[in-house]
Amino acid sequence: MAHLVKKKRYLGCLWELETVTLPGGAPTTDFQHWRISFGMQKPRSSKTKVLRGVTKEAIEADRSGGYLHKRLLQACAPQNLYGQDYYFLEYRMPEAPFTVRVKIDRVDQVSRAYDEFKTIPAKIQRRLMLKLIPRSLNPEDPIYDSRPAKTIKTQLKNRAAITRHLVDLYLDGKYKLKDLGKCMDLTGSELRREAYQVVPVHERPDHEYLVAKRDRSKKRTLEERYMRDEITLTEYNDLKDPDRRERRLASEATYPLPEPLYTCVICGEDECAQIPCMECNNRACKACMLDKFHGDVDRPYALMHHIYCLKLGEPILHENKFARKRAEEKKREKESRLKALKEAESPAPAVVAAPKPARRRSLKAISAAAAFGGGAKTSSAGNNTLF
Repeated sequence: MAHLVKKKRYLGCLWELETVTLPGGAPTTDFQHWRISFGMQKPRSSKTKVLRGVTKEAIEADRSGGYLHKRLLQACAPQNLYGQDYYFLEYRMPEAPFTVRVKIDRVDQVSRAYDEFKTIPAKIQRRLMLKLIPRSLNPEDPIYDSRPAKTIKTQLKNRAAITRHLVDLYLDGKYKLKDLGKCMDLTGSELRREAYQVVPVHERPDHEYLVAKRDRSKKRTLEERYMRDEITLTEYNDLKDPDRRERRLASEATYPLPEPLYTCVICGEDECAQIPCMECNNRACKACMLDKFHGDVDRPYALMHHIYCLKLGEPILHENKFARKRAEEKKREKESRLKALKEAESPAPAVVAAPKPARRRSLKAISAAAAFGGGAKTSSAGNNTLF
């Protein structure tokens, strides 16, 4: 489980941030705890281990990709594991429709998984479970190595490595000082045979090179190989003059042929596929790609490896009701904001004043107007006429 929240330790009367030590010796609070289940079955508490203090610096420091394998060996002790090229690390991000498999010996893939775990909220971290599974994806294949643990971690290729191994055996009390003194006077082949004898029986297949016969035959010259019909005249000239071989190949070079056609991983038809998979070397034909990933089919091309290459079928989609509800609320809020914005930007409608009603003149005013005007007058509205 990837913990992004810095955990605190209580020291009697104070709280202290929990830290881990980087490969260079400096402390850091940027680390994660990974909860790992061994096997393809449903995770159980008895088969779950926690790798504490996993840092990205430690992952990238071991360029051979053995950091995670060493941590797993420490976590599953006293059980033993196979080599680091035997396992996948499988996980599924929250709300993701498919799983992700990471090779534990690939530093770039493990680092990318570390960065992905950083994006997980703290409340969802407890749901994240990593699985250590065999790369064959066969549920019957064992997870743990039932063979005895190896005692020799390196190959005994030269005299210095063999001597160091014999000295370590002497310090552990498994080799006599008298025999160690005799080994110092042995020749190279005799020393290798002696080292092979002290190798444990179950590890001898890994160290057959100690007693393998070497080809000590005399190397023949190019002329002798040509006279024995081991090489042709063209091969003789190429080996004699490599620059001339380069010039000959350049003169014989032609326009490159088109890319060969492969067997389609979807329909199985031969010599029709050219579209490569994003994860492996499988190919798919144009007709299958149009049928399975285009048009009315709502399916991303990234699922080709999961469905057809790994033969795992359609991924199970997990609907998050809370996320759907939040999305609907955000959509309604956005629509209401856009509506309010449009109303604010639209011009206000013009207000037309209603006509004022005609003012009725009193009888006194009409009489006065008639006295001054000298006759009958009509009102301002045109509808009050006085005779």
